[in-house]
Amino acid sequence: MQTLHIGNDQFHGELALHETFADLNRWIAFESHGRWTPGKDGLLAEFLEKSPSLFLKEKISGDYLWQTRLERVAPSAELLECFRTSKHANGADPAWFYNFNFWLRADAPPGETFFEAYPKYLGSGWNGMGDDHWHSLFNTVVWWDKGTPDNWVRLRRSPGYEKMRDIQNVVPHLPFGQPHTFSFALQSARVRMYFDETLVYDFTDAQPYASGHIGVCVWLCAIRYHEMKLYRLE
Repeated sequence: MQTLHIGNDQFHGELALHETFADLNRWIAFESHGRWTPGKDGLLAEFLEKSPSLFLKEKISGDYLWQTRLERVAPSAELLECFRTSKHANGADPAWFYNFNFWLRADAPPGETFFEAYPKYLGSGWNGMGDDHWHSLFNTVVWWDKGTPDNWVRLRRSPGYEKMRDIQNVVPHLPFGQPHTFSFALQSARVRMYFDETLVYDFTDAQPYASGHIGVCVWLCAIRYHEMKLYRLE
């Protein structure tokens, strides 16, 4: 059992997953909308179109602490062309415009299996990932600057893609090449997010999900995931 400290909070748990992305044997993607390149420096995730996601094959049940060390990466020529032709990013500076996401719980309704059902719902929902259908918690990190800066972290719950938390001006702008740690603690009905050592939100879910897959998603940006650790909390 390990004791972990984040900001003013303390957690007790056992390390269940330490991922450095030498390969993607533990992971699965269902669409060709992104490029996922593992290597000695971690996983390079690049947007090409729509909203590409990568999921851990193992379903996580119960309480956990999930920590991800990542950094933004300057766009390749291919990504830059996708960026410039997007109706959403047209005219924006890619250094000041990004959206990356974490699936904290992702599962199908009773009677369905998530990995079998997920491809069937691609193209539907708010983000084109069947957002309205799943039993999920989905966290967005956004910086949106097209003349007027705007930024937010949002926790959304599905089905319905309901906005449960909307936090602005806590997570700062992330320059290219600057690593940071994003942490999520799910304990029964309580959901907490941290940026490095700063608590971003503390949410209590009235109808918490007990299990689901974790995953990441990139939109109009490139992210390098250096390391992930998942602890099962006592």
